Parts: sequence; C-alpha cells; structure tokens
Amino acid sequence: MLKNLKNSVSEKLDIVGLKAILGMIHSVEWILNRESLNFTGQTAHDVIYQDDIISVYHYKPLEEKIIMIEDINIHVADKTHRIPVVFVPPLLAPGFAFDLYPERSLVRFFLAKGFDVYLVDFGSPTKNHSHLSFEDYILNFMPSSMNVIREHSGMKELSLYGYCMGGLFCLLYISIFQDENIKNLVTVASPIDMHQAGMAGKVLSVIARPAQRLARFLNVSIRDVNPKYLHIPGWLATIGFNLTNPLGFFKSNWDLILNLWDRNYMIAQESLGYWINNLLDYPGATVQEIVLQMGIQNKLARKGSMTIGDKEAVLKFINCSLLSFAGESDEIVPVHSAHKIMEVVSSTDKDFYLVPGGHVGLVIGKKAPGYLWKLSVEWLAERSN
Repeated sequence: MLKNLKNSVSEKLDIVGLKAILGMIHSVEWILNRESLNFTGQTAHDVIYQDDIISVYHYKPLEEKIIMIEDINIHVADKTHRIPVVFVPPLLAPGFAFDLYPERSLVRFFLAKGFDVYLVDFGSPTKNHSHLSFEDYILNFMPSSMNVIREHSGMKELSLYGYCMGGLFCLLYISIFQDENIKNLVTVASPIDMHQAGMAGKVLSVIARPAQRLARFLNVSIRDVNPKYLHIPGWLATIGFNLTNPLGFFKSNWDLILNLWDRNYMIAQESLGYWINNLLDYPGATVQEIVLQMGIQNKLARKGSMTIGDKEAVLKFINCSLLSFAGESDEIVPVHSAHKIMEVVSSTDKDFYLVPGGHVGLVIGKKAPGYLWKLSVEWLAERSN
C-alpha cells in the first residue's frame, strides 16, 4: 500500500512538473509571439463586396468531413439549405465575433449544418467616419449588401441573423424597405426598450422627460452637436464594456494564469480577449440617434418606430418569421429590453428564448453551442428549404 501511495504521489508531482514546464513555455510564447495564439476569423471566405469601410464575406464550404465544436464531433452535412444566412454583427464588435476561433465558431457550426453563410462587416470606423449615421447604415449599407448577396447566391430569399445592434439594423432595414424576401430573422440580445437596459436605462427613464422639456425650453437638441464631439473611440468602449463586469475581467485573467499549461485554453482566452479588448469606434452621428431616439425618447418601445433620414421605420410592418434571444445574465441588454420585440412586430410565427450567458457569453460562451447555436440552426432549418 505504501508503495502504491508513493507511486501515486510521484505521478502527481510529475504532472505538476510537466504543467509548470508547459506553463513557462507558453508564457514565453505569449510574451514574444502573442499573435500566434490569436485564431480569430480563420474560416476561409471570399470578400465579394467592398465599399468605403464596409465589406461582405461569403464563407466557403468546409473541406473537413467532421469538425470539433467544444469537444463534440460534428459531421459536416452534404446538403445545403436553400435559403442563405446573413450574419450582421454589432457596430462595436468586428465581424469575427461570429468566427472567434475554430472550436468556438458560429460560422463553422452553420456551415457544418448545411447553410450557405454570408456576413456583413461594417469595418473599423475612425474619427474621420464620425459622420456615419443610421441613415448610412440602414438606407445605404444594408440594401447594398443584400443586393450583392442576392446576386452572388442567386437567391432572392434570405435569412438575417443579427447580434445586438446588428439585430436592430436588420429590424430597421426590413421595416423601412418592407423586404418580403427576408423570410427569417434571428435577433440576439438586440435592445428595443432602452429604458430597461441595465443601469443606463434606469437613468434614461428618470431623466427622459426633464431632458426633453429643457431642450424645448432652450431650443437646443443633441442633433445640434457636431458628431465628431460625440464619436466614441474603441479604447473607451472597451473600458466601458469591461466595467460592466469587473469581477469577470479579473477572474478571466486569474483563470488564464492557472491554465498557462493548456495551449488550447490560451488560444481560447487570447482570441476572446482580442475581440473584447479591441472594440471598434462608434461614429458620433450614430451615437446622436441612439441617445436621442432610442435612449431619451425610447421610441422603439413607446411607438414601435423611429425616423431614419427621411424614412420612418415602423416595426409593425415586419411579418417575417422571427426568432429572438436574450441572455439570462445579460446586464447590457436585459431580458425585458430584448423581449419587447415580441410586442412591436406583426410576425405570427415568432419565438423567444432565454439562454445561458451574459451579453457575450450567450453567443460565444462555453454553453452557447448547446443552447443558442443549436436552437438557431434547428429553427432556421425548418424554415430554409
């Protein structure tokens, strides 16, 4: 028995020693060649359209017969669903938000399930793009992208899949253009009732009426402010995002230290960190509309509409099949803010699900493939042939 105990202790010490050596090797790699651990956006694709900062991607079919998603083998389907899926990311997040790294890639998951996949990438705006407004994104970029995708795919009917503000852009586009060939829409953590959106929403709900009265009395508007003064740089957005969950920020870094021996873990953390710590600029003119129409006036929740340029986006004009998600622990777009969509659209075929995770975790967290991803492909598969 004593001999077996000694052998067991010796084996554990060997494992600890091996982990320590691997941790040192990976630490050196992280310091000297950190880029080698960043696997974001690696799924093969063609850029089929580019104009100013916007791009449209078409993802190539997978060459593998089996792919690994979160330690689960997934057989790649031979049959492609008839209706293509178009991913629309938030303005703050790069396009690779849907293609984080191979084992946590929503794009690869959809490709493996037989979908033809496209993505609208809004690019990386700088202060020179502070003039970009909802009018640019909704009235110009979105219809241009849809036209290109239809021409490339040979299909008029499309399914849109929007995350956060990307989902809102999809809603506004469909309602303005009344595009009957958008057969399905999936929104993920997309804000409708901004006065229900966390602490900021509570503040907005309190100051909304006094702010409007003061603006009328002084005859001023946030629209009078030069957009360049409202432009939010990406570094500031990154700080703000991390402050929404400071404990999570420190826990993530502590977990990384404990798992330095595991290169796959480091790839996952570095890829996620590259996204979260490199959020994009928010154009000042877009900030104006969000603060005024969505924030102070809360028009989407109160009236189910908002003004985009010389057009009125009326959400009750939307009647395509709708699937909407909210995260159980999302502090940025809580369930009540996202669920309002079920009241303001006219769709009769509509479903709403609450899934595990916060604003990021519900899309690319460890539980995402078994919940949001699985529900999404099953729901769309029934409506894409």
